[in-house]
Amino acid sequence: MMIALAGIVSGVSSGFLDYLSGAPPVEFLMADGQTLSFDRSGPLMQAIYAVGTGLALPYAIFQVGKRMGGKGGLADIMAVTAVLQLVMTVILLAQTVALLVVPVLGFGFLVFGLYVFFRGLGHAVNIGHGFNSLGLSTGVIALSFVAIVIMAFLVVSVFGIGPVGELR
Repeated sequence: MMIALAGIVSGVSSGFLDYLSGAPPVEFLMADGQTLSFDRSGPLMQAIYAVGTGLALPYAIFQVGKRMGGKGGLADIMAVTAVLQLVMTVILLAQTVALLVVPVLGFGFLVFGLYVFFRGLGHAVNIGHGFNSLGLSTGVIALSFVAIVIMAFLVVSVFGIGPVGELR
């Protein structure tokens, strides 16, 4: 439940920041000179995406870690990643406020958040699976990210979900 709440809060705050800052659409310049433009997702879609990835990451870490000799159960991994996601949500909210008030300070929170996420996730996997090696934890994290990307690609392909853009 805490993972879903953290995902909703972070997704809505990111969407809110995009709305307040007037974030432009994402544009890709093609080789033939045309531009492919995608509108940004709204707060609801960003929240759905954040909850989905927030639930997929611990599950992938559990599956990959178990296959690499980890001793932790799904509840253990969910618990340690839920605490990490709660901390990350607080940092994201501070970053959102800082970006609106002092953008340079917001960038500082971004760098700090990345550090806390990767360092915290490494230790969370190490504790959750009972590893004695942060190197093994790093391998579990890297393979879990690869698994999530592959699964997301498959789910998007099967359901036909994707961004709708326009070519100019």
